[in-house]
Amino acid sequence: MKQKMGLLALSSVILLGSSYAAAQDVPVSSSTYIPLIEEQTSDVENPQIVLLLSDVLEEARNNNQEILAAKKRWEAEKAKIWAVKTWEDPELGVEFWGTNETWYDVSQKVPFPGKKLLKGKAQQHEAGEVEELYKAKEKEILQKVKSAYYSYFLAIRQIEIFEESVSLLKRFSKVAENKYSVNRTGQLDVLKAQVEYFKSLNALVTLRQEKETVEAELNALLNRRPDSSLGKPVEPGLAPFDISYDDLVKIAQANRPEVRSARHHVEQTKADLRVAWSEFLPDTYFQYSRRTFDNDEKDDNIFIVKFNVPAWIWGKGSAVKSARKTKEEAQAMLQSVETMTYSDVKSMLVKTQTARRLMELYKTSVIPQAETSLKVSTAGYEAGNIGFLDLLDSERTWLEFQMEYYQYLAQYWTYLAALERVVGEDLVPFEGVR
Repeated sequence: MKQKMGLLALSSVILLGSSYAAAQDVPVSSSTYIPLIEEQTSDVENPQIVLLLSDVLEEARNNNQEILAAKKRWEAEKAKIWAVKTWEDPELGVEFWGTNETWYDVSQKVPFPGKKLLKGKAQQHEAGEVEELYKAKEKEILQKVKSAYYSYFLAIRQIEIFEESVSLLKRFSKVAENKYSVNRTGQLDVLKAQVEYFKSLNALVTLRQEKETVEAELNALLNRRPDSSLGKPVEPGLAPFDISYDDLVKIAQANRPEVRSARHHVEQTKADLRVAWSEFLPDTYFQYSRRTFDNDEKDDNIFIVKFNVPAWIWGKGSAVKSARKTKEEAQAMLQSVETMTYSDVKSMLVKTQTARRLMELYKTSVIPQAETSLKVSTAGYEAGNIGFLDLLDSERTWLEFQMEYYQYLAQYWTYLAALERVVGEDLVPFEGVR
């Protein structure tokens, strides 16, 4: 039975070793003891270059095409303000009456006082609404950049942890081989060590592929080629965060671009309603004509003043009704945005606080205990006081807790970035750990 278990474990080692070696173009030995493969250690193309979050955010502001497109739309709407406030162009004309008489005309339509100001105010709020949408798009993209930055950091850190795990398993395998050579342990321990070793090597391949995916995502947000090289991101620290829910709601009410945009939309619809009512007021049409003669007759000056008569009131009444309904829709949308903001603040605050508590727990208690347990288990196995399975269990626990800690660390900053986007303001500075 023991021999069958040894053969089964050996087959697993050969299969795992073959898959990894095929990916690395490394031949696999067919002997009982499979030679350990030297793992890769360079997972950042430019490890000497520090990739600062502030630099990444600035590059995204300047180069991301979604941000630039939103900005151009705002600038286009802002440029329309003077267009809607300006009077129509005057009209010039010349009329020839027979051979002796010529008329020279200049006319100007003057809208009822206040009409153009109302239209200009409506367009100002339209531009303000689009400006806030531009700011919302910028914050959305910057949140994605932060999230991709933290994911990129997590991918690299997980690779480093697995490389450290691979080194530990390589050491355990050597210890098992040495003990087996002096008949202090069985062959099965050697095979188990090598199985775990190759499993970690294969996991490294997967992690490196995931890193490339995150790297491509970050490059896309920066408007770079997917394969552009990046430096090594800075590990985020544990920034203080003690802002209450009520304070966050106040910040969001004052600063969230989506809320401010909805308020501008309400004001725009109010101005549009006043514009619709103003169409019942008459506009004035001024004209000056000068009649000249080629003979001895005296030239004439003619002044004409006209008023349009808003007689077709049913059309204008429909416009007023439509504008009123649009205003009511905008008010309902504003209330909906504010309600969703309160919910989003609460949701992201809970997630941020939960990730922070778990991160602190792992950093102050779980990780130190796992490290101590691993050291004790290593010394105990080398001394022959514990079995190899106990040693592997300690190593797996240490690896699992290390991975979970950095996952919570990345989650904390990712949730915090999402919370900052909801409230529309940076809440804590990024604290990098060099």
